[in-house]
Amino acid sequence: MNTQDMKYIKTYEIALEIAGPVALFNRPDAGSTPISYPVPTWSACKAFFESVARIKGAYVNPTKVAICAPIRFEHYATNYGGPLRKSFQIRNDNNYQLKAIVLVDVCYKVWGIVHQFEPHPDGINAAHALQEATERRLKNGQTLRTPCLGWKEFAPSYFGPLREEASVDDSVNLIIPSLLHSVFDKPKMGQRAPCFHQNVEVRNGILCYPERTYA
Repeated sequence: MNTQDMKYIKTYEIALEIAGPVALFNRPDAGSTPISYPVPTWSACKAFFESVARIKGAYVNPTKVAICAPIRFEHYATNYGGPLRKSFQIRNDNNYQLKAIVLVDVCYKVWGIVHQFEPHPDGINAAHALQEATERRLKNGQTLRTPCLGWKEFAPSYFGPLREEASVDDSVNLIIPSLLHSVFDKPKMGQRAPCFHQNVEVRNGILCYPERTYA
């Protein structure tokens, strides 16, 4: 479906919280040593919601993220045994040690708006159904798949509804020169077309994601 033909029927707000000991939201310009952005990307936040519930004809558009813990980077190393090893390493059964710069002891609150952009085949309000399913599953601790903080091995220590005890760290103020927004040209079933936003501001611990204009 052409994105220009998307007609949003109604929007519904939704939110979640995620925390964990390690996170990596990789900068595409980091090369062979992955380096994390100081905050999760729009795509990462969208994946948080999609790990809880999905429904045909609707998706969650993350609008802002609140940083609820000080930003701390640390060096991280892990043994890589995948297909990108050099041929001599595979022959000798030697693993490759992959090094990265990760975030530690993270906690985020993420808000989004559920959009319905096409009629559901059964005639239901897909946006409301997705909001309801996400809130119910978050409350019950249910997910479609295990959420992660970037890399699959970085499982959260908390994932669920917003907690009162997790407060925004309003001392965090920074400018991100270039931040990846999303990799695809549509929010669902898109083609590869990476989009970056420049000089994205985190003010008083909150980042409001700029809108992407879809062609």
